[in-house]
Amino acid sequence: MQKIDKYELIAMMILFLIGTSPLYELGVGAKQDAWLVVIVAMLAGLLLLMVYLFIQKGNEDHNLFEILNQQLGRILGTIVTIAYVFYFSYESMRNTREFGDIINISFLPKTPLSLLMLIMILLSAYAISKGTEVFFRVVEFLLPFTIFGYFLIFLMFIVSKNIHLERLQPVLEHGIMPVIKEAIPKVISFPFGEVVVFLAFWKHLNNKKNLSKLSIFSYLFVGILLLIFNLLNLTILSPQILSITTLPMLRSVRLIEIADFLERLDPVIILLIYIGIFVKMTAFYLGAVIGLSYLVKMSHKKLTVIVGAFIYTISFAAPNFIYHTWIGFTRNLMYDFPVFQIWIPLALAAVVLMKKLFSRKGKQTGGS
Repeated sequence: MQKIDKYELIAMMILFLIGTSPLYELGVGAKQDAWLVVIVAMLAGLLLLMVYLFIQKGNEDHNLFEILNQQLGRILGTIVTIAYVFYFSYESMRNTREFGDIINISFLPKTPLSLLMLIMILLSAYAISKGTEVFFRVVEFLLPFTIFGYFLIFLMFIVSKNIHLERLQPVLEHGIMPVIKEAIPKVISFPFGEVVVFLAFWKHLNNKKNLSKLSIFSYLFVGILLLIFNLLNLTILSPQILSITTLPMLRSVRLIEIADFLERLDPVIILLIYIGIFVKMTAFYLGAVIGLSYLVKMSHKKLTVIVGAFIYTISFAAPNFIYHTWIGFTRNLMYDFPVFQIWIPLALAAVVLMKKLFSRKGKQTGGS
């Protein structure tokens, strides 16, 4: 059986949650209060994480798909498992397409989008073919470089003196409701609710006693990091510019100029984003493969090829990056993703809780 240790889990959760998140301005609809949106979404997402952990702790040695089958019954469990396989595949596709479009727009405009996405799929497929344990080890190796890179970018922002704190004012100009509307479910769905995929991996943790502590630590670490970069984007570009900018972080980084020689650091942020995209895309890809392997009796490598081919094919669904981003933020985050991140886990947690209560009552009745 594949096993992962606590450091591998921390690395995976941190890099997974970072993903492409720093590239966008989360909660930009709330204008100068976007940073408050991140705080509200992070706290609400933390409650959601507690729900996921409750489900896992009630079924320590099972993954999401085994839990669904066990708690919901074979027929309903199979239906929901199929739905999650498609959901994880779709999430993986979104990251694949984002990688291709970002590289295409920023650095390699003459390189075919199909080739860029194919390279990404092949790299992820290779990582998955080696198994969950090896993939987690690779991610652990990538973590120090990523943290150092973001720390370096943060220092460059501070030294470049492009920060204008007055752009954060007035605070709550239109009250708290615009903040809540932006946070729930939008910013919960991206990135905090995406942690649901870890229900497919948590059973592999060596020492499950530390599961909650490790997961919450990783979650809060990334939440604070995203809050910092959200604040930086707001104070560097202003809410007005952010509202019409597709990739705010890339634009902010291009404003860094120190001592007339240190500038044009966009390759650094692109490398960091690539690592995040690779980890997140591969994690969802692996989640889909694990789910499909639970349903059909085929070899892991064959399923990796089948799921990879499916992800690559649907990556061409959006005609361009603008449409891809629009459908993600206006449709997926508002209506589609909450079904898998909020409603099904809440229903599953309720079933687990009720079965526990009935089991206790049955034991008490039998004992008396």
